[in-house]
This record gives sequence, structure tokens and C-alpha cells, in this order.
Amino acid sequence: MENGEIMKSPKVDVLILHMNGEQIIKNCLESLKKIDYNNYQIHLLLNSTTDKSESIAKKYKVKIYKSKDNIGFAEGNNFLIKKTTGKYCVMLNNDTEVDKNWLKEMVKCSEKHNADIIQPKILALRDKKMFEYAGGAGGYVDKYIIPFCRGRIFNNLEKDIGQYDHEARLFWACGSCMMIRRDLINKIGSLDKNMFMYSEELDFCWRTNLSGGKIIFCPKSKVYHLGSYTIKKEKMNRQKEFLIHRNHFYTFLKNYSSGSIIKRIMPLLCLEIGAGIIEPRRTIAIWKAFFWILANINLIKRKRKEIKKLRKLQDNEIFGIYPKNIIIQHYILRKNKFNDLKWQPNP
Repeated sequence: MENGEIMKSPKVDVLILHMNGEQIIKNCLESLKKIDYNNYQIHLLLNSTTDKSESIAKKYKVKIYKSKDNIGFAEGNNFLIKKTTGKYCVMLNNDTEVDKNWLKEMVKCSEKHNADIIQPKILALRDKKMFEYAGGAGGYVDKYIIPFCRGRIFNNLEKDIGQYDHEARLFWACGSCMMIRRDLINKIGSLDKNMFMYSEELDFCWRTNLSGGKIIFCPKSKVYHLGSYTIKKEKMNRQKEFLIHRNHFYTFLKNYSSGSIIKRIMPLLCLEIGAGIIEPRRTIAIWKAFFWILANINLIKRKRKEIKKLRKLQDNEIFGIYPKNIIIQHYILRKNKFNDLKWQPNP
């Protein structure tokens, strides 16, 4: 921003959840210290943290909060959102490093498009020429709400050669780094704490779309993400798999209309069961997810009523839902890159 614009920069609250990892949080805060933006505040929640991360964080201009228990990604961010008042808040993973112009470019992009959510370009910290798994250049979903990104379809990652260096509308933005207009939270509510972690940003973005909101990718803003830091131990894989499958079902049933659920629920169940057959390690997680859904039907009904009140668009009017099955397109038809789909997202 020019000097005259800097004085008018809207307030941005940067929200970071952290659970151990001294070097990780030091790298993140050190990169934030160097950004070219004059009106922001960092809020750090130490989520069941037992190492020396707090003493490291105190060396930076950071507001520190502490929780004895691990309250999860969704509720942790909700806690920090309630502590802030800025026009924008940014959910930022602790295992990221940001570009100098990262925040400035996101704010400019949001103001230009009057956007509700902005996602930056998310690149791999280990290899900054590659898109990172979580987010890439922005996300879409297929008709069964299976997510994919520009720059990443399933485990196939693309090299960043400028192929997505244009602002674009998205269906979802990645929770590793997404900037949210506070007015949106006031309208649709915050993250769903029942999800704990995984897919909560997909659910939040779906509600944004249903309410008529707009999600934009900002290529001039860059974040470098390490990835899979918080849940990285082998013994946590089962819990991770359960949360991924459970939250996928939950999000599907919460946000789709009854007509869309009737048309798509059986193919989705077949896809999930098939995933368990192909990868037996997932079988227990998938069946646990099924039983959780059955045990929480009343919760899902309540959530559907809440979403019905904010819905302004029908399912076929929502931007960025791919009309085909991305699994077939990728694994059978060998479409490994977003541009291979030859799809122009439209409502």
C-alpha cells in the first residue's frame, strides 16, 4: 500500500493455535515480525502446551492465551475470534512462514472484490517451488463434497510455474491460512466446534456460499506451510482418519438440501466403503464415523435448521461444485492436474 493508504489500513487480527514445538512457533512469529503492514495484532492460544513455547512467544508482540486442554482447531479459533475486534481475522497455522507482503495483498484483494474470505497461495515450506497439500491455489469440491485444489488433486502436487497467478473465485479456502471478514462471522456464525479439527473450514466456506458470500484466491499473497505438524505421530493416525471421515459425512448432511442428499447419499456411502476395501486401515475409522452420525441425528437436524435460516442460494446455484466424481477423473481417467479437468467453475 502507498503511504497515504497505510494510515487507513483496516485492523487485522492474526489467530494462531499452538501445541508444542519451540522452533515451529519461533519461525512463524519471526516471519510475521517482518511483514509490511501496520495495523495488525497477533493472538496466540497455547493449546495444552508443555514446552518452552510461551517464553519464546513473549519475545514478540503477541497476545498470549492458554488452555490446559486441547480444545481443537475449531473451538480454539472461536475462542480467539471472541477476543478480537478487527475488521478482518486471519486463521494461520503455527507451522507456516509468511511472505513480507502476505497480509497487505490479502487486504487489498478483499477490499477490491468485497470478498468475505481470502486465501493466499500456499506453497510447501520444504520446497517453495511446489504447492502445498493443504490449500494450494484454492479449493473446490465435487458433487459428493470430495475436496481438491488448484495445484493439488489428491496426492498429486503441482510445481508453481505461475499457472494460477490470477485472482479467482473459490468454493473453499484452506484453514492453514484464510482471512475472514468479521461481518461474515456475525452473519453465519463461527466454526462448528463439534468438528474439533479437519474439514471445519470446508463447512464454514459452504455456509458462506449458501449465504451468498464470496471466497477469493489472492496469488500475490504467499504462505509457506510445513504441513501435518500437530498430528504427526503414527498412533494418532486412527483418530485423524476417524475425524476426516466423520466430518465429511457431517458436513455433507448439514449443508446439502434434502433433495441433493437423497440423490447423492448412496453413491457417497459406496465410495466410503470402497475406500475401506482399498485401504483396510481406514475401515474402522469409516464405520466409527457411520455410527457417530447415527448417534447424532438430532444434532444434525438442529444444524440443518440453523443453516436453512441463512440459505439464500439453492444447491445448483452455488459456485465451485464440480459436477463429476473427482475420484473417477483422477484415478481412472488419470487427470492429475486441475487444468486437466478442463472445467470452468460456474454456479
